[in-house]
Amino acid sequence: MYFRQLFLISCLTALVASLGFSLYQWYLVNPIIFAAELFELAEPIDLTATEHGLEQTESWAPDGGIERSLYTLLANFLMSLAYSLLLGCAMVFRGPSSTLKGLTWGMAAYLSVFIAPGLGLAPEIPGMEAADLSQRQNWWLLTVSLTSIGLAVLAFSPRYYKGAGLILMLLPHLIGAPVPEIHGFSHSDPEAVAMLTGLWHQFILQTSIANALLWFIIGCSTGFLCHKFIDAVPPLQPTKLNKA
Repeated sequence: MYFRQLFLISCLTALVASLGFSLYQWYLVNPIIFAAELFELAEPIDLTATEHGLEQTESWAPDGGIERSLYTLLANFLMSLAYSLLLGCAMVFRGPSSTLKGLTWGMAAYLSVFIAPGLGLAPEIPGMEAADLSQRQNWWLLTVSLTSIGLAVLAFSPRYYKGAGLILMLLPHLIGAPVPEIHGFSHSDPEAVAMLTGLWHQFILQTSIANALLWFIIGCSTGFLCHKFIDAVPPLQPTKLNKA
């Protein structure tokens, strides 16, 4: 019934959120990534494949500068669009919306999507050793799902069910996130490892702030626009057929 309004609201929200998020990334997050990539490129080249007559292939990546920035902006827009659609549907399902309600839902989503998974899988910079990708994805999905359900139980269920919400939120961390065989950085220079560790700590801080900004914009904007364009629209009344 409200799909068209929700989609337009999500598009407007995603446009604003992705621009704000991308600007923060460009000035405060990307320099950390670029600095870490310099250490990654400075690693000694493995000549094993060359000695055996094998060619090393590199995966495709966008060029630096404007091309990389445009791809980043596009990815941020699509991510913001998906998040806003999910948040808008949940808010409309629960009743009337408002900016304050949107902020509350946005912070709950920030806790579910970023903070809770980050406790087990901290944001990574180039050059870090990581566990198997599929294992990390599965644990991330499990953590986000159980944290979201747990928060919903805490917020909306009767009092005697709220303990189950806490158990659901703790369960992924009791299971434990997948860990790599080698922790930290694989760089051979101890000084480089120390500098990369410092960059990693900065990266965790800046990505935490950037994602908080993203969810702040998505939550407030979605709540405000849903209140303005959906709550203000009276529900359709069923038409009565005249009796013959």
